[in-house]
Amino acid sequence: MEFCSSQQQKGATIRNILVCGDGDLSYSAEIASELDTLGIELYATVLEDEATHNKVYKYSSLNAKIINGFSKHNALFGVDATTLSTYFGGSDNTTTFDRIQFNFPHWRGKANNRYNRQLINEFLRSAATVLSPRGEIHIALCDGQGGCSSTTLQEWKGSWQASMFAAEHGLLLASVSPYEPQYNLSSHRGVDRPFNLGKKPKMHVFAKPNGHIHVPRDIQLCCRHELHIVVPEDEEDDGSSDTICSMDQILAGDAVEMIIQGIVPKGVRVEVPARQILELREAEGSLQKVAVFLIVYCSERYPVTRSQADSWRELAEVEVEKFVPLRENRRGRTVSHPFPYPSLHPEIKYRTTGER
Repeated sequence: MEFCSSQQQKGATIRNILVCGDGDLSYSAEIASELDTLGIELYATVLEDEATHNKVYKYSSLNAKIINGFSKHNALFGVDATTLSTYFGGSDNTTTFDRIQFNFPHWRGKANNRYNRQLINEFLRSAATVLSPRGEIHIALCDGQGGCSSTTLQEWKGSWQASMFAAEHGLLLASVSPYEPQYNLSSHRGVDRPFNLGKKPKMHVFAKPNGHIHVPRDIQLCCRHELHIVVPEDEEDDGSSDTICSMDQILAGDAVEMIIQGIVPKGVRVEVPARQILELREAEGSLQKVAVFLIVYCSERYPVTRSQADSWRELAEVEVEKFVPLRENRRGRTVSHPFPYPSLHPEIKYRTTGER
């Protein structure tokens, strides 16, 4: 039971499913009967036109016949997964899907990560336009391709960075789970032969944020930046009754985290995982005591993109400076590129040294 055994949407009724780039249509043919029993419509699509598909794939005609043998199912040829609104969109009658699935996407021919990232990005952008409000996008990838569990930035940079592209199109990576296909894997670089999935293929599930999705911490996407606060020579409170945060609270980091958490959208978690006090020599030769904080924005219930995180960084600087002065030559520095949460703490060791 290829569909139900591993991929039922939690607490949701699925009306229809769109399968993209389905090789020789064997996956759709495998799940067609089961979906019909469940009353779920199936749209099975491939990029090739029908004549080319029949020529390339041995079981093309047979699988299409199986799919089309059910009244609510359709095998469609010549459908580009990166321009889905062309086929299913319309000013007055856009077809939306509760599930859009692309198993093991890969750029045609031998390709590097750049082209596969482009494919993932364009597919997610396209799929988001025809996804129902509570629908899901499922992408099966070989181990390491998605990159969400990378524990180093080097590993992340070598992946397809799927969650980063999803965030750019307003999507969250909601879950990742093992996936063991039980159908004929027939399309290897556009020809009819099987391909090796490696030991641990994964199903990546993306969805629009709706307030109910809580992304597990180990697959959250993050951006970071440093915040440099000038520590006055006299660090004691001035006793003013309108002081909301004391210097001690600021230097401990808790107040900084609280201030910044208050300016980001609901669903973004702010962390201050590292802080330290440095004595830095300024251009004129004087020593200045500076508290350096590592600020991290995490996609707990809301997508995190670099541009959005940088706008939060600007707000954070404005809000924190209402209480304490900031180091002027460290203001306005753009946040990091997005990265997976598991790679955060290995990076902290050298990040906390601070840039002088």
